[in-house]
Amino acid sequence: MATKQDEEAFGTLFARYKHLVLGVCLKYLNETERAKDAVQNIFLKIWNDSYKYQINRFKPWLYKVAKNHCLGELRQKDPTIQLDTKSDIDDMEWVDYLHLKLKEEQLLNHLSHCMNNLREEQYRCINSFYFGEKSYQEIAIDTGYTYKDIKSFIQNGRRNIKTCMQSIITT
Repeated sequence: MATKQDEEAFGTLFARYKHLVLGVCLKYLNETERAKDAVQNIFLKIWNDSYKYQINRFKPWLYKVAKNHCLGELRQKDPTIQLDTKSDIDDMEWVDYLHLKLKEEQLLNHLSHCMNNLREEQYRCINSFYFGEKSYQEIAIDTGYTYKDIKSFIQNGRRNIKTCMQSIITT
């Protein structure tokens, strides 16, 4: 019988890896609904049969389980199908990398939006300091602002960006 901790741990694994398993299933099954059903079946099988396995590296193991499930479905539909199963590339690692790159791009888009909402002085100082890698003295020469003003613009701009990013991420 599963404990509450087991269920919570499994829920965490499902939340963390379902998009990766879906990517593998889409690759092999080429149908969204069929792939979604396969994800559910794969995680149900893992839940029911987890006691049978000694798992040292979860992600590669999960990839193999997902791939084998999809290949089994394809063979069940057409036993004569020829499938390339010799790929050494860990597709799940690629899907995970792609997912991280998309999240990074999304965060950069949010940052750009928040930067564009700053007051002009804050924007110029933050842009010069962080992206232009200029010192306060160089910014002062470029803008005519005082050291104290630059420090204030950067400090207030950072606070405004933080507030803006938090409001975007929590919605």
